[in-house]
Amino acid sequence: MTARPDPVRANGTPAGQWTESARLERLTALRRVAGATLAHLAQPLEDPERLRGQIENFVGVVRVPMGIAGPLAVRGTAAQGEFHVPLATTEGTLVLAVTRGAQAISAAGGALVHATSSQLTRAPLFAFGSLDGARAAARFMVDHLPTIRSVAESTTAHGRLLGVEPLLMGRRLILEFVYDTGDAAGQNMVTFATDAVCRWLKQRAPFAEAEFHSSESTASLDKKSAGLAPARPRGRRVNAEVAIPSEDVAQVLHTTPDAMARVAREGVYACAISGTVGAQAQFANVLAALLLATGQDVATVVESGTGLTTMETTPDGALYASVTIPALVVGTVGGGTRLPSQRE
Repeated sequence: MTARPDPVRANGTPAGQWTESARLERLTALRRVAGATLAHLAQPLEDPERLRGQIENFVGVVRVPMGIAGPLAVRGTAAQGEFHVPLATTEGTLVLAVTRGAQAISAAGGALVHATSSQLTRAPLFAFGSLDGARAAARFMVDHLPTIRSVAESTTAHGRLLGVEPLLMGRRLILEFVYDTGDAAGQNMVTFATDAVCRWLKQRAPFAEAEFHSSESTASLDKKSAGLAPARPRGRRVNAEVAIPSEDVAQVLHTTPDAMARVAREGVYACAISGTVGAQAQFANVLAALLLATGQDVATVVESGTGLTTMETTPDGALYASVTIPALVVGTVGGGTRLPSQRE
């Protein structure tokens, strides 16, 4: 339903796609197909020109209510102070539940939080005629890493290639590229950089003899839940903890540290018997709402949600709680963070 006639760019994208007239033409066509007025979609809530590179065949905006949870006190290695948390959701009571938790955490002096720098992987695969060919290619990677790093980093002003780990599977070779993506989530960044290296490798022996290659084998676990995920470099690894005095648990959460710890412990047993990846207190609910509000790739909640929640009592009767998120893929630049509301 792209507006026609329309000049086409070299990459096949209609040059006039991101205009209000093109949006209205597509909307008119959609009304005919749907047999509906689509009055809410018709509202001009976004400037199409500002969506260039963010969406195709743009017809309108689906609005999601956003609430503010908090304030949440944080004593972090990267952030200090009280924060108001934006949550875009239609899940009733989510903002209330997060606010209640933030109240208990803040009353205890705040959560201690540590987040690592952002790392992201891409894992291309090459298939050779024999194991000898794959072994030779693995040696080539080790011997030419400085040049490979230069090729990868020529595609980005922000990313850095930290290393490449070859993994042999018979005549197949998986290459795990690990990047520092800085302030960006970096999915596109690492894709472009790795693809440039793959094209460079294919022009050189022994990679030129490969019968097949793919710039991503899916071994990077991008948007996948897997048992190996907690041990792989993916986004930021986040750990947070708080010790909440028993009186605050009673006043804010209306229960006891012993009861909270027992529920958490029994939940871990249930996760173990059911084969769940991770054992956490519904990270996905909060993360999906936060990612949506701030212009992130919401699908990364698959990785980010495979974490661990622990609760136990301390010798003085307080509730100790910690969370580990092994793969929080977020950014403050690029992607949907450029959009006006999400930027705010």
